[in-house]
This record gives sequence, C-alpha cells and structure tokens, in this order.
Amino acid sequence: MEPPKDKEEALAGLLNGTMVTLLGCAFPAVFILALTRNWRDLLGGDFSAISTDASLAVGILLFSPWLIRFGLRTLRLNWSAFQR
Repeated sequence: MEPPKDKEEALAGLLNGTMVTLLGCAFPAVFILALTRNWRDLLGGDFSAISTDASLAVGILLFSPWLIRFGLRTLRLNWSAFQR
C-alpha cells in the first residue's frame, strides 16, 4: 500500500479501513447467528447441509482475520498520513 497524497485521500482511506474492519468482524457474528437460527434443521439429519455450512464456516473464519488485519493496516497508514 502506498500512502495517500492529500488529506482527502487519507479521509477516504480511513473510511475504507473502518468498513473493511467492521465487515471482517461481522462475518463470524453472522455465521453464528445463522447457525443458531437453523440449529434444529441441522440436527434433523441433513448431512449435506451440515457439510456445506461447515465449509462456509471454515472459509469465513480464515478470511475474517485477514480482513481485520488489512483494515487495521489501512487505518494506521491513513491516520498517520492524515496527521502529517
């Protein structure tokens, strides 16, 4: 990532970093909410649905920390450029 050239780009980068970080934090919460709402259906014996949900959970849980890390790096870079 390259630092922003002016304050407008720094402010836009702060907004983008905030949104990416919040999205990364929301992914696991949405998955847990979906799991709790469909708990009885999953226990009913539909094993294809369980495998699909498990594969989505693994993907989300691996992708979410990357999004959070990227968002925090973007925030740090743009905040330091905005202060200058």
